[in-house]
Order: sequence, then structure tokens, then C-alpha cells
Amino acid sequence: MMIFMEKSKCLIVAFLLFTISSCTKDIDLNLNDSDPQIVVEGSITNDGESTVIKLTKTVNFDESNVFPAVENAIVSIIDDLGNSVILTETSPGTYTSSLYTGSSGRTYYLTIEAEGKVLTSVCHLTTAVSFETLTVNEVSSSGGGPGGGNMTGYEVLVAYSDPVGVNNFYRFVEYVNGENKGDIFIYDDRLSDGLTVENSLIKFNRNLNSGDTLRIEMQCIDKAIYTYFNSFENLTGGPQSSSTPANPYSNINGSELGYFSAHTTEVKEFIVP
Repeated sequence: MMIFMEKSKCLIVAFLLFTISSCTKDIDLNLNDSDPQIVVEGSITNDGESTVIKLTKTVNFDESNVFPAVENAIVSIIDDLGNSVILTETSPGTYTSSLYTGSSGRTYYLTIEAEGKVLTSVCHLTTAVSFETLTVNEVSSSGGGPGGGNMTGYEVLVAYSDPVGVNNFYRFVEYVNGENKGDIFIYDDRLSDGLTVENSLIKFNRNLNSGDTLRIEMQCIDKAIYTYFNSFENLTGGPQSSSTPANPYSNINGSELGYFSAHTTEVKEFIVP
């Protein structure tokens, strides 16, 4: 979840450089004198873990790379059956609930009241698709390093069976020894509807050591979150990015930045021999 804030200043520059006509909102920010925007990074999942909403504020380009927490907000979530919860601020800018678990098929409505503003979002929690296999292969290449010579890396393959006749969207998150590596791996099923899929999580500098724990989380996400991460990746130049940058999409009403994701989650691990 923290990949957004780590690259926020790059995004602000990208907003200015790359404004195109699209379904996203055009943004005109002053590098040195812009009004701080509230940034939302939120999720609710089906795994019984805490529902988490993180709120921070942007800073001007010439300020230090420290993003202030938005404290004392009122953060609530309600589903389409009327079940609701008010989240507790467990640390500055972080609001959680360990008693509110997402369910497939439900739609969730987020409301944030902070600093005189009201932010809202809607996200649908889709049906889970089983994470069938995680395969990790050691690969070697020659002459690829700065000084030449041999390099050893790791190829990561994930497999799942896509349900037929349903529009599905997937995100994979990579952790090494518990640390989110900040890479974006997203897929849809336009060309794989109803098929058994094996995708390579392409990364050119995956350096692992013996004893490291590689953890891959598979998320089944809705279309709005797929669009968010796809547009975010386009700006940051990930391996799946297109050649035409675009403003990042946000499913937060009342702010230009951030996302609220309701998704399923399943995890597999591999310990490097």
C-alpha cells in the first residue's frame, strides 16, 4: 500500500507533464504553492485481517519527503446490506477495524470526514479465484551487470484458473522477508477468459538470498482498482506500462489521489534454498 506515497512527488511532476484527454480528471498543481491534498490508501478484505484506511497529505515539491498524517478524522464503512463500522485511529493517520471483514458479492461505501472535507468511495468485493500454484525458478544471465560477468536472479510464476464468462481483474503483491517491494503486477482476462493462466511476475532486479522468504499475495480486485493501478503504473514506468502516460485514476470522490480497494486475498510463500 505504501508504493503510492513513495512516488507521490514523481506523480506531481507527471501530472504537470502529461495531461491528456481521457476519462480521468485533469489536474493543475503548482509545484511550490499547491493546496495539500488528502491521500487515501484503503482496503477491506475477506481474510479476517484488519480493515485499514491510511490518510496522509501531499507536500510541495520543494519540501522534505515527509507526508503528514491526517489525524482525528471520522472514517466509516457501510455495505449494501446496512452493516456498518466506524474505524478507530490506531496510530496517527491510520484507521482500522479488526471486527469488520469483507464478503464476496458485497459493495462497500467509504466515508471520510477530515479537515472540513468529506471524501467518499464505493468498491465491490468480487468472488475469489483460487491461487493454484507459485513457482520460483533460479535463472542466470551473462554479461548483464555493470561490470559484466554472470548474474543470478529469480523468475516468479503464478497460476490460477479464470472463471468463464466473468470479467475478472487480478493484482499480485510481492513481499521479501515481510517487506512490500512496491512492484505493480496486474492482469485482466480479456484474452484468457475461462482458461488456466500462468503469468510471470516480470521484474529485472529480483535479488534474493538463501533463507529469504518470498511471499506472493493474490488479490481479486474490481475494475476501478485495476484502472487505478494500471494508470499509476503508466506514470511510474513499470514493466507493463504503455508508451502514452496518463493522469492516474482515483476512485475517491473529493480527492484526486489515492484508492479504496475491496478485494479477496490469498497468499503463497517460497523460502529460497
